[in-house]
Amino acid sequence: MSQPQFAASLGIGERTVRRWESGGNIRPDHQAALDTMLHRASAEVRHAFQRLRTDTQEDDVDRRKFLISAALGAGGLSTLGVADNPARVEWLMSGAGRPDTWAVERVRSTLYESMLIDDALGSPAAQGMVIAQQQLTEALLESCPEPLRTDLVALHGEWLGFAGCLAWDQGDHSTAARLYHRGRDLAHDAEDSDGAAYMLAHLSQLALWQKRPRVAVDHAVAAQSWVARSADIALRAYISMRAADAYAASEQEAAAMAALDAAERDLEKVPAAMGPADSRAYFADRALMISFRGGCLSMLGRHAEAVEASRAAVEAIDPTRTRDRAMVMLELERALIGVGDVDEAAAVVADAVQITDQNRSPRLASAILDGRRALSPWAGSTAVRALDGELARRDMVLV
Repeated sequence: MSQPQFAASLGIGERTVRRWESGGNIRPDHQAALDTMLHRASAEVRHAFQRLRTDTQEDDVDRRKFLISAALGAGGLSTLGVADNPARVEWLMSGAGRPDTWAVERVRSTLYESMLIDDALGSPAAQGMVIAQQQLTEALLESCPEPLRTDLVALHGEWLGFAGCLAWDQGDHSTAARLYHRGRDLAHDAEDSDGAAYMLAHLSQLALWQKRPRVAVDHAVAAQSWVARSADIALRAYISMRAADAYAASEQEAAAMAALDAAERDLEKVPAAMGPADSRAYFADRALMISFRGGCLSMLGRHAEAVEASRAAVEAIDPTRTRDRAMVMLELERALIGVGDVDEAAAVVADAVQITDQNRSPRLASAILDGRRALSPWAGSTAVRALDGELARRDMVLV
């Protein structure tokens, strides 16, 4: 690739690539993006890359040890509870022997930790562990005893679904769709209705990003049918929110408002604080509900009401959920443009830009640039020029 092509494929500025080629340091978030690019490259490209680095100390690393490192690095040994038992780690990664309940629960706890890492730091931070854990759960299935097989199939489906979320976050929609569909199929194989509904909700969200609102409605309605009798009330509420989003995007106002009201009723029964072990939709709370309402109102052209709802959501959302908070800010921007308050809209996007210092989500970066494009008619205003300065300082450029 040329420097401009390479920079565009990573979502960074061309001058950053030039700095690297001059021997400059590579930031950890950029390194994660490069690692992901290499992982997805063709076999020919990967082999060429290996040939160019044959003199480095990692060339003779055993593949299995590499997978252990990728899966369990950065504190992962402690997460799995095997820091003092390397033999058990080796057994887990090799796929040898017959997995037991202990192994399945440790891998499940790793899934939960990976979700929280993604929430706070973005998909690049969770990518390595997720790739390796997909391979691990697939290996465990080869020798799984029948009493554990259903649980392990469902868990493998959850890992694939989460990998789909990371692919979607990084803009790889075709891979995300493939993984979501596979995750849904495995959930059905395991007779896991909640898991199937959750994958369908992901597919609905993906369809909206692909500007296919009617397809999004299809997936959301299917998800609602599977989760209708679920004991996971938070998941029920979240899927109603997803349905509302799809209905609003397809200009079905009455159905959208009804779905939001159903979500609100369910949320009244949900505990105040949850984690991934409590619900697949552990993040579904009143703040998320308000943000969905604001987004739907904005899509339906009710901008003044959308501004009020989105402002309330920004204030209410847990500050540790950095990406979600920034995405709500971008919903607020859309509503503010709708009421003609361009200066505040630009300031809100600038606030979202600052969150990228912590959360390296490519989807967030892409959404921020979309937010800036929405302000193009006012590019000469003081507020938009100030926003451009914030973007330039972080090598976030419009292409």
